[in-house]
Amino acid sequence: MIDSVHKIFNYKIHVIETDVDKYGYYTKIMKIIISTLSLVLLVLFTATGGALVATFSTVGTSSNQQFSIEAPAVYGVNEYTLIEVDEGDNDEEEVIFAKLHEFIFESQNSNGIIFWDFGDGNSATGQEVSHTYDDPGYYTVTATSTSSKKVELSTLEVTVEMIGYVESDNMECACAPTAKSTIVDLIPPQGLLSFEGIVTVEHDGSSESCTLRNPLQECHLRVIIEYTKDGAIINQNIIFDGTFRTNEKNVQFEISDLNVEEGEGLQIRLETDQLRDWHKPSTTWSMTAPIQ
Repeated sequence: MIDSVHKIFNYKIHVIETDVDKYGYYTKIMKIIISTLSLVLLVLFTATGGALVATFSTVGTSSNQQFSIEAPAVYGVNEYTLIEVDEGDNDEEEVIFAKLHEFIFESQNSNGIIFWDFGDGNSATGQEVSHTYDDPGYYTVTATSTSSKKVELSTLEVTVEMIGYVESDNMECACAPTAKSTIVDLIPPQGLLSFEGIVTVEHDGSSESCTLRNPLQECHLRVIIEYTKDGAIINQNIIFDGTFRTNEKNVQFEISDLNVEEGEGLQIRLETDQLRDWHKPSTTWSMTAPIQ
C-alpha cells in the first residue's frame, strides 16, 4: 500500500514540475493535488480498516424530514356511571361519575411554535399536549407548526366511544298507586350509532326469594326500549316480558344503525307486575362513536 502511495505522489509532483509557470498557478494546483491526495489516502485507509471514515461527518446540511404528529393511541372509550341513591321518598338523588379517555399528542420534526386544534372547539400550544373529549365521536386533530421560515400542517383522526353503567333504585310494581318508573337514559348523541348492553335485576333480599315462590307469585320483569322526541315517547319496543324463578335475571339488548336527530332520545323502562318483587336493577351498555 505504501508503494502505491509513493507512486501516486511522485506522479502528481511530476505533473506540477512540468507545468509552465511555477509562480502563477503553482499554489492553486498544489491545493488541488493535496486535496486529491487526501481523498486517495482516505480511500486506501477505508479499504484496509474502515475506522477512519466513521470519524467524518457532513457539515452544513439540514434535515428534510416532514413535520408530523402522532399519538400512542387514536381510539379511546369514555366511561359514564349513574347511581340512584334511595332517600325513601321516590325522589332518588342521582350521583354521576364521568371518566374521560385522555389522548396524548406529540409533534415530530417541528420548527417553531405548535398550535393544536382538537376538532371539538378546544385548542392548545406546545410540543406535546393532552386532551379529553366530553362526547363520543370522530374528531380530526390539526397541528400547525409556525416559524419565521414556513408554516406546516399535520392532521390525525381519533375515535371516541362510550360505555355506560346505571344502578337504579329498587323497582316497584307498576300496579301500585305510588309506583315510580325505573328509567335508564342511554344518552345518545346525534348521528348514526349502535348500542349493545345488558339489563340485570337482582333480588335484594327484602322479600321472599324468587327460587322459593309458587307459580302464581313468580318474579316478573318487563324491559321496554323507548324512543323519545322532545321528552315525549313516540315509540316502544318490548324486548322482554316474563316471569322467572332465579334471584338474578339478565336481558341482553342490541340496537343497530340508529339515526338520532336533534331532540330525539333513547331510554329503557323497567317494570314489574308482581307486588312482592323487590329487585335492584343495573344496566350496562356500550355505544359506538356517532357518524355525522
